[in-house]
Amino acid sequence: MAQRHPPGDDGRVRSLHWRVDPVSSVTAISENTQPAAIGGLAAIAVPERPVARLAWLGMTPDRVVDLARRDQQLILAIFLAVPVVLIELTVGQPPAPLMLWLSAAFVAFQGLLTVSPVRAWSTARLSLSLGFVIVASLHGAGQVTGPVAALYVPVVAMAAAIGTRGALLVALAGFVSTVAPFMGTGFSAPAGQATLALGAAEIVLAVGSRRIVASLEAALEQARVAHGRERLRSQRLSTVEAVGRLLAREGPSSVALATVMDILVDTFGFRYPSVYFRHGTVLRLGAQRNYEHPILEFDSGLGVIGRVARTHEPAFVTDVTVDEDYEAADPAVNSEISVPLLDGDELLGVLNVESDLDRRLDAEDFATMQIVGDRLAAALALGRERTQLAERGELLARLTNFSAGLNALRDPLTTHERAASGAAEVIDATMAALVLREPESGDFRIAAVKGGDEDIVGVRVLPGEGASGRAIEQRQVVVDDHLDRAHFPRAAGTARVPDVVAAMAIPLVRDDQVFGAITWLRGDLGRPFSPAEQEVAALLGVQVSLALVNHALLFEAQEAALTDPLTGLNNRRFFDASLEQLVAMRIRQPEQDRHALSAIMFDLDHFGLVNKRHGHQVGDRVLRAFAEVLRARVRSSDLVARYGGEEFVVILPGATRGQAALLAEHVRESFAAWRITLPSGEIIGCTVSAGCAALAAGQDSGMVLIDLADVALSMAKAAGRNQVVTT
Repeated sequence: MAQRHPPGDDGRVRSLHWRVDPVSSVTAISENTQPAAIGGLAAIAVPERPVARLAWLGMTPDRVVDLARRDQQLILAIFLAVPVVLIELTVGQPPAPLMLWLSAAFVAFQGLLTVSPVRAWSTARLSLSLGFVIVASLHGAGQVTGPVAALYVPVVAMAAAIGTRGALLVALAGFVSTVAPFMGTGFSAPAGQATLALGAAEIVLAVGSRRIVASLEAALEQARVAHGRERLRSQRLSTVEAVGRLLAREGPSSVALATVMDILVDTFGFRYPSVYFRHGTVLRLGAQRNYEHPILEFDSGLGVIGRVARTHEPAFVTDVTVDEDYEAADPAVNSEISVPLLDGDELLGVLNVESDLDRRLDAEDFATMQIVGDRLAAALALGRERTQLAERGELLARLTNFSAGLNALRDPLTTHERAASGAAEVIDATMAALVLREPESGDFRIAAVKGGDEDIVGVRVLPGEGASGRAIEQRQVVVDDHLDRAHFPRAAGTARVPDVVAAMAIPLVRDDQVFGAITWLRGDLGRPFSPAEQEVAALLGVQVSLALVNHALLFEAQEAALTDPLTGLNNRRFFDASLEQLVAMRIRQPEQDRHALSAIMFDLDHFGLVNKRHGHQVGDRVLRAFAEVLRARVRSSDLVARYGGEEFVVILPGATRGQAALLAEHVRESFAAWRITLPSGEIIGCTVSAGCAALAAGQDSGMVLIDLADVALSMAKAAGRNQVVTT
């Protein structure tokens, strides 16, 4: 680990890097390096203290002592030199100064190598130690030769522990040096036997040291490999989390998916990554890397990807040549991992990686891919929810605008057309059709169409036929992603639409009774109607039902306000307003251009006696019968109304007084011939009196016209009734 020190006396800034050798524990120093950890161990540099230092090394005395204490070669030198010195001092006669100085020089030189900035070789230092022992054995006093030979043992043991080729040569040289003095004379003497035992001890100790150190080295290597795997796992998990954050932030966009593919290649080393997304019943390629001829589409019966899509279970194929489902996209592929992308039980897609011989997939890759698949599936689910929320918001906004426009309409025909066109605007479709029940026959028929074939307007739809008929029959939303022409309503079997469509239909309900349906057809089978569209379709059906019901109620209310409920003719309110409008139009014309305007007032003769003698129900039948006679005789341009009680009035634009009288006479005759048979078997009839009048060219008052006709009517009644009088 590097420790940055403040500038020294010479103004230089130094940093020290300490590397711990896992075998020899020899510490080396290098300047101006970056911090690092070797073999999981880190040496800590002690901060420089403001005391004297070895200027040529840039180290304090404390650091020198620390280095010496840790240097095994120096420790070995001390343990070799001390016995030699002690033996020489206690046994030598007199002590040899050369050996004393040689021992001191040997230790000093090894200490110098300890603190030297030059990295010394372990083998060379061992050789130096061996040489010292040999010299001590050869040049010491004769009494020293035997005991000093025991010092070969620690040299041989350390050399065997280091285990390098040079160190083993040093160990061999130490063994030979131990037994060499007796190799020519034999080992029969006690000294020779002791030497032989010493050599055997050296061999045992060397072999044991080598095995112990080898075991420690193997354990260290295993720890290093495990540490490397853990670091790789940590890096992968960190990368996976980064992928998850990217996908959560940007969703499964093309840019995000491209980034995921790059990460799978660059960070995880997967040669061939790809991702497929579900579109209806097939899987379509979303992104890939390094395939020359990628497979663009899978179904559930094709390849390992199809199997995963079908079973929702991940697959790890170690050898694709023995997997019968495998479909090759690149001949170099040898193994494959395929992971389903699931949202609950729903398949969103499949994430797939394949490799070649340069990098075989393993169980660690399989576990990693499942984690990546989970992150991608979560991002897809989140992205889909966001898309659905946006889609739902857009659909609801369209529905709001459509509803506001629909409720503003008053004409029923316009409402029908707007309902069909608006349905196609709110939910995009090839064709939208409105089906309604006819009040008279009760049949369901197509009332309006937007897009597709408008010639089918008026076609009958039977309950159970097509999407519309099924919605009417089942009283619920019907969705069919694959509706073929054979299942269209029979009357619409030749409609100009695609032979196979995606269909959706919703019923229209009023007072718990189905009175129609709205149907959407979409030619693009790859765009089935989404859950949001189905939800909005149901809401649209409610809006259309309310609008149509409101329009029907409004029409009924208008009819009730302007129509006499008993006879179905216009009532007095409508008559007064219409007459005023006719007279206003007449006034705006020049007098010489004004057309004739006539009126007829009718009054049923002795109608009070009919009610009194036969009851009001019979009287109502008489009134309705007279209204039918009037409707059968007047023109569509004439204004007909029940004026009050048993009085009726007819305004005839463009008719003279004589033409009005002629019409009144025809009505009188027809009604006089009318008869009704009562439940008692009695047959009764009734007559009517009429007064006719016309406005002169200079007259411009509707009330004058009515008053003149009323005067004529009074004259007819005074003259005996059942007659027509003009004024």
